[in-house]
Amino acid sequence: MKTSLTTLAAALFMTFAVSAAEVILIDTPALDNTVQKVYSVYCPFCYKYEKAVTPNLIKNLPASAKFQAICLENKGELGIESCEVLAAADTISHKKYKQAKMAMYAAIHDKKLKNVKGSKAVKGELAAIGLKAAGISQAEFESALNSSKAQEKLAYDRTIALTIAKLKGIPAIVVGGNKMIDTSTITSLANLDETIKNNL
Repeated sequence: MKTSLTTLAAALFMTFAVSAAEVILIDTPALDNTVQKVYSVYCPFCYKYEKAVTPNLIKNLPASAKFQAICLENKGELGIESCEVLAAADTISHKKYKQAKMAMYAAIHDKKLKNVKGSKAVKGELAAIGLKAAGISQAEFESALNSSKAQEKLAYDRTIALTIAKLKGIPAIVVGGNKMIDTSTITSLANLDETIKNNL
């Protein structure tokens, strides 16, 4: 009996833990079956999420759900160019988008290059790092950036990224367009997955 009660207690605790993340209703348009993550390559916590949380989140999404990464231009000295590189790269291939993003993250947070952050940041340097890592030429970048797909992506991100970021900071995870998960209340990856599924 004691073993059974212990097992039951553990099961109840796990059930509580998995459903404990808090969700905040926000004033942004609803989007069916969509999970969004607001991030900036200048955000150290976003970098940690990129490596340890986001892959699992995407892998465990219901088959009907879509994932959107929303780039915040307003953080960092070269935030605008980082978002432009990522929007352009993603129109070429998602692989190149990921290569550019991880290279820019690494330049800022691992290598701590002085020419991409702070008072010594030089316009174009962060973009060059991302483009080189993705194997995208300047001409390819400019063509992709001027495409309607990239421009629509940048315009859309601008409509919601800062609004969401101001509420609880970034990274921010939003489900269904208007339900933001309070990341400070997430207890585990399973907890995050369950909270997303419960709010889609």
